Amino acid sequence: MKSTTDLREIVVFGARGHTLLMLRGMEHFWQGRVRILALIDDIENGFMHDTLGVPVISSAERLLAYPDIPVLVTPGSTTLRAKVTAQLVAEGATLATSACPGQTHVDPSAIYDPGCFVAHNTRIGPAVHIGQGAQVLSALVAHDVVVGAFSNLNVDSSVLGHVVIGEHVNIAPNAIIGNGSAKRPLRIGSGAVIGVGAVVTHDVPENAQMIGNPAIPVDKWRKLYRWLNDPSQP
Repeated sequence: MKSTTDLREIVVFGARGHTLLMLRGMEHFWQGRVRILALIDDIENGFMHDTLGVPVISSAERLLAYPDIPVLVTPGSTTLRAKVTAQLVAEGATLATSACPGQTHVDPSAIYDPGCFVAHNTRIGPAVHIGQGAQVLSALVAHDVVVGAFSNLNVDSSVLGHVVIGEHVNIAPNAIIGNGSAKRPLRIGSGAVIGVGAVVTHDVPENAQMIGNPAIPVDKWRKLYRWLNDPSQP
């Protein structure tokens, strides 16, 4: 697998709102040092992007026109991001790893795996490892945290200390993942979904869907909601 953090010219897989949000944020860090040559969209392409002024092309066209240019993969879907990344790796493409080291709020010990994306304003503490293709838009990743491959830490979420996040986890905006400990990290299983504003204080099983404060599984919340509205319900 080829990847680089030395971004000067890139092609971006993604051409819609989520991608533009990410790119606009990164302009504050890049300060004109990174030139976007094209956007890739396999559904709609063959035109100039109306705000970025670059061509929107297909994956096949990328392979012909820009085979040696690093590709930044930006879809919000964890499964789509993994699928696209696998295709690019099979084609021999170089993955763009977009992180923002060197800032006062980013600890120099952070490790970034190929193809991950970390927003310019995310505060990163010591002993943090961001996995392959993970997307970190959160406010804080505190310390002693592992973020699994292709997971999402969405806008204004926070991950506190001693936390292990599995693969393909989706943590929604404003969610808070509480502290574990050095001897017993708080663990979020692969495929879990943490809802908007949820506060996670205990381990989360694989593929669980959690909401609320404190966070509980969605099915338990539904039962609680029915009981609150009708205490006669079992």
